[in-house]
Amino acid sequence: MLQGGSVQHPLIWSGTVESRLYQENIARSAYGRNTLVILPTALGKTVISALLAAEVLYRHRRSRVLIMAPTRPLVMQHRKSFMAIMKLRESDIAFLTGKVPPEHRAAIWGSDARVIFSTPEVVRNDLLEGRLNLKGFGLVVFDEAHRAVKEYAYTEIARAYVSQADFPMILGMTASPGSTLERVMDVCRNLYIEKVEFRDEDDPDVKPYINKIDIEWEKVQLPESYRQVRSSIWSMLQKRARRLYEMKLLKVPPDMVTRRDLIEAGEELRYTLEAESVEEERSRIFDAIMTQSIALSLFHMLELIETQGAHTLREFMNRADEEKSRSHAMLAADPEYQHLRSIVDLISQEHPKLDRLKKLVSDQLAVNPSSRMLVFTQYRDTASHIVEELKGVPGVKAERFVGQASKGRDRGMSQDQQASMIRALESGEINIMVSTSIAEEGLDIPAVDHVFFYEPIPSEIRYIQRRGRTGRKAPGKVTILAAEQTLDTAYLYSSVKRAKRMKWIASTLNLKLQPVIRATGMPSEDPMSAEEIAEIENETGGPRSEPVTEEGVEDFRKQLDKSIERASKEIYMRLMEAGRNGLKLEDLEQIMEEEGVSQQVTGSALEKLLKAKKAVELNGSFVTASAARTVNSKLHEIEVERIYPGSAVVRIDGKWRARLEPAEFNGPRNMIKRGSRFLASIDLYRLDGVLRIRVKEVAQKL
Repeated sequence: MLQGGSVQHPLIWSGTVESRLYQENIARSAYGRNTLVILPTALGKTVISALLAAEVLYRHRRSRVLIMAPTRPLVMQHRKSFMAIMKLRESDIAFLTGKVPPEHRAAIWGSDARVIFSTPEVVRNDLLEGRLNLKGFGLVVFDEAHRAVKEYAYTEIARAYVSQADFPMILGMTASPGSTLERVMDVCRNLYIEKVEFRDEDDPDVKPYINKIDIEWEKVQLPESYRQVRSSIWSMLQKRARRLYEMKLLKVPPDMVTRRDLIEAGEELRYTLEAESVEEERSRIFDAIMTQSIALSLFHMLELIETQGAHTLREFMNRADEEKSRSHAMLAADPEYQHLRSIVDLISQEHPKLDRLKKLVSDQLAVNPSSRMLVFTQYRDTASHIVEELKGVPGVKAERFVGQASKGRDRGMSQDQQASMIRALESGEINIMVSTSIAEEGLDIPAVDHVFFYEPIPSEIRYIQRRGRTGRKAPGKVTILAAEQTLDTAYLYSSVKRAKRMKWIASTLNLKLQPVIRATGMPSEDPMSAEEIAEIENETGGPRSEPVTEEGVEDFRKQLDKSIERASKEIYMRLMEAGRNGLKLEDLEQIMEEEGVSQQVTGSALEKLLKAKKAVELNGSFVTASAARTVNSKLHEIEVERIYPGSAVVRIDGKWRARLEPAEFNGPRNMIKRGSRFLASIDLYRLDGVLRIRVKEVAQKL
């Protein structure tokens, strides 16, 4: 692959991919075995997947590749990267998300597209519904592979792929597989991983490509008013924790309780409640569940005052009052809580982290007015408040970036809105994006030069993902805001410790993996010819770097929609001609193939007719719904003799003439033309001395 300064490969455009030895070595090693790539953010995991995909497509001309990523913006990002570096025609690429209707997806899976980009939920659903078989895929890529645990779609897809494909080849990619050996091994088992390719910032082949990321901790002290609120919450929490400890539901003393301890106590209580049948004992357990639920709410409130501020705590308490849950009603009746509520309502002081953030942002813009910044925070209420406060800083153009789900009055953002926001940050229309966890994973926004953590987080995966949003194309900076002697401090040290442990685990994984026993060896190679590649080059003209826009995806969907609509009309007329005998699927596919329509589009068009109840399956054949309804009816041959404005004259069974008006015709309108003949169930009647006909159902076109 190496020749000069850029990668040279028959399916890679020359000059588009910088030659990096570690990328090419990893891609070469991954060919022929299921591989998990663990690589720091911004070191080109997408390039590695493109290099491997190019090799699979080149060596096996009939093979296909499936690229999956957890979110629609990430899927679009992968598609954009592949189009920019690989020799692929528009017809070679397909893009699937939940926005694409099921009948369209069936057509796309069966099309000639060699590289398909999709969200995992779509793939899983189509596997379950029988619209997809992964047999013909020579490579399946799982981006953000650390998600392949428990019931996430990745695990089911990998299982189906391994069972359906003759020689499955899996590539998993992540910057952060997990901090426990058990979790990382789960990922490897669920993706049938045989080999791990791990690199970190200190590896000699990677080091030249690492942009320096300066990490600073900005520590603040809680004001006295906040400490008073914290003390009040802690006192109420201790009472509930002590009660749970005395019931032996907490494994740690009350003054050491954590959120995880309370969650585990709740899980144990709910399990016990399901198993208990004695009513008196169930009542005791239910009371304990109420205590645990209140304790968990108080712990959350403690975290909010320490790490977020009085504004976010007030918003949480207001929502709890509105929801009126039983546990909150019990808490609200506590005089201590009522006193706490009155104190919180009077606090006007902002969390000192917010003032520090505003100062740091102002300083950044003074040094670099074209700077792009990303602020991460745990909660939507905090994100909204930060945006409003930052808008008062000169030069700041800030917006909030959240997930799709709406939470009460807080509306989520559609995927289109998310994509638009990312483009606005790239173009400079905004210069600060305040985001919840939705922007942590995978989004490539090269312009971001400063990332702020409004609070530390105890997850090593999220710590690495947040940090990786900067330093992608140039040196970057990360600032972590933390309130001293609070949960902030504990979470900060926890995430750093876990990240170090994750590196150690990743470096030792290969010693613990077992090879996957394959039923067959590598399939025999059938490489693409030089003529085929030259044809692609001539047709495409070169690499395409234009972004994949929502409009472009929508245009693709509309074109497919038109194809299926045309096919459904043609199928309907063919079924109309077949009448009550109908057509078997194989005969219908052959007829449509002669018309230049693929089996997949035929299947999608037929599915559309069935859904609309215009066609039904009857005795192994497909017939129009109208033909099915006339199975036990006497049919008459109708011939249209003349057309007049507002009516027509038809001959019935070659014997009688009758007038037909539009309101009396239940059938395809394009049949009412001179010379048209069809079989139908009818009623005849006289009006004003004129024989008239009512066509109830058209059973067959003649």
